[in-house]
Amino acid sequence: MGVAGYRPSGLGPSSFMEMQLGAGAFYVGIDSSAVTPGTTAEEFAEILEAARRDGKSLGATTGGGTFVAMPEVRQIEADDMTYAVIGSTVFDSWEVMLTTTIKEITPENLQRVLSATAIDPKTGAIMISSALSPEHYIPRLGWAGVKGDGGLIYIEIHNALNTTGMTMTTANMGEATIPVEFRAHQSDIASMQYAPCKIFFFDRAYEALEG
Repeated sequence: MGVAGYRPSGLGPSSFMEMQLGAGAFYVGIDSSAVTPGTTAEEFAEILEAARRDGKSLGATTGGGTFVAMPEVRQIEADDMTYAVIGSTVFDSWEVMLTTTIKEITPENLQRVLSATAIDPKTGAIMISSALSPEHYIPRLGWAGVKGDGGLIYIEIHNALNTTGMTMTTANMGEATIPVEFRAHQSDIASMQYAPCKIFFFDRAYEALEG
């Protein structure tokens, strides 16, 4: 085939297998410390399903979600520099977020959305406070999605806090929705080498692929 007949394309034999499908789901408090490089998609799916049954999820969402990892970029300048060069660009920090729109209006979700809350011991009502304390942060908040080959992707952010407050919109002949923007935080000032998040890939077991 000559150049005249060539159509540049990034598609390859495995392209569709590597695409992430669907909106995925958001989970709260999943312990990923036992995950190893050999953990399979089937094994992690059991962890996700157990978490869902235990109420460790945001439940139904709408509009999918967004993962953001945005660096704060600083450019070192010096005399006689005309362009940025390798080594002159510095990432001072990373802004890490998971966003979605919640549709399940449960007490647990409202406490996660409002962040600084307490429960009135007399009435059981949720009270909103202006004082944030360490227990108001969500230690681990994650999103899980499936790839075309059946593998799983899991993005985990640490010490998540919804910093946009709560705007609940109701609709006639519809359902209430609450958009959220959970920002990640480091545990302490000694943990500054990496951004407060992890990204996992889980492949299907070989036997499952063969079957």
